[in-house]
Amino acid sequence: MTEEKYDDFNEIETEEMEAQMDSEDYDAISSETKKVSEEDLVEKYQKHFDKKIAFKLLKKLRKATRNKPKAIAGTAGAIVSVLGKLLSALDNPATPIHTKALIIGAIGYILLPLDLIPDFTPVIGYGDDLASAAGVVAGVASYSTFSLEELDKLIDMEG
Repeated sequence: MTEEKYDDFNEIETEEMEAQMDSEDYDAISSETKKVSEEDLVEKYQKHFDKKIAFKLLKKLRKATRNKPKAIAGTAGAIVSVLGKLLSALDNPATPIHTKALIIGAIGYILLPLDLIPDFTPVIGYGDDLASAAGVVAGVASYSTFSLEELDKLIDMEG
């Protein structure tokens, strides 16, 4: 059978199977398969994702920016808020699994020093990180309990 005829055969077979299934059953199976896949994916990446590194960066940036005016703290100060909200939402059990996948991606982008604009570039280094994470933060705000005050207390307790 030629490849073209084989593709046509698979398409016809799939259409016939879908027609035999109730559309509700098909949606339920498709939805369940998607859910399992997302959960597996997030679980896989969380095994390789170290929140301690992200939290260490969060505390380091906060220590460096907390006593400075907003204009001077700049993007690094804004990253503190963004990263804190992302980590808080990631720890929230109510955060949907697909949202956690987006959060992990956004945190990963922030943590990687070599990206669109390398983080060690003066003034604008964290600018692309902030821009890329802004959309995710807007979507996870309702799952986050992060506050700068609580972070400052934690930093002060650690000395």
